[in-house]
Amino acid sequence: MRSILLLSWSFLIPFLPNYFGIQMVLASGQCRSDQQSLLLQMKNSFRLSNDSVFPSTKLSQWSSHQSSDCCDWSGVRCDEAGHVIGLDLSREPIIDGLENATGLFDLQYLQSLNLSFTLFYGFQIPSRLGNLTNLTHLNLSQGGFGGEIPIEISSLTRVFGQSAEFEDLGSQRVWVAREVSRKDIAGSYP
Repeated sequence: MRSILLLSWSFLIPFLPNYFGIQMVLASGQCRSDQQSLLLQMKNSFRLSNDSVFPSTKLSQWSSHQSSDCCDWSGVRCDEAGHVIGLDLSREPIIDGLENATGLFDLQYLQSLNLSFTLFYGFQIPSRLGNLTNLTHLNLSQGGFGGEIPIEISSLTRVFGQSAEFEDLGSQRVWVAREVSRKDIAGSYP
């Protein structure tokens, strides 16, 4: 009987703050000014499509005037120290490649990068992604990338594990990495 009573009270706990007018807020760190500057540099280096069918819902909202805390910006996640650790740019209409994305490759604390469903049609995966050595999650699906996978990507051992390897297939060398989920990612490099 006692366990049933305790169990029933535990369901009420989330509602008690609202009943008493107490606001609960999940806290993350205040964005560091250097991190905000890097994000704004990156945003300003992108060219966004003006297509009303595929509008920007994240980058178009980023501004130093919008919020002094970039950790509150859509698509940005920070740690307690205010470092940007997650960046979700999925479904953003970025129409140029990433090679000149100033700021992006200097986000040294970045652990998660989502570039899925973007408009990088035909642009190569930038070799400078290999500089983001703290990445543990990288999503490039349906990004429209073309060309060869740069060898520098193999330095992202936290994403792909230690099993990145290269195989010779006649005149072409192929890079293969086995992810923890056992999915294969493969591509050619020069």
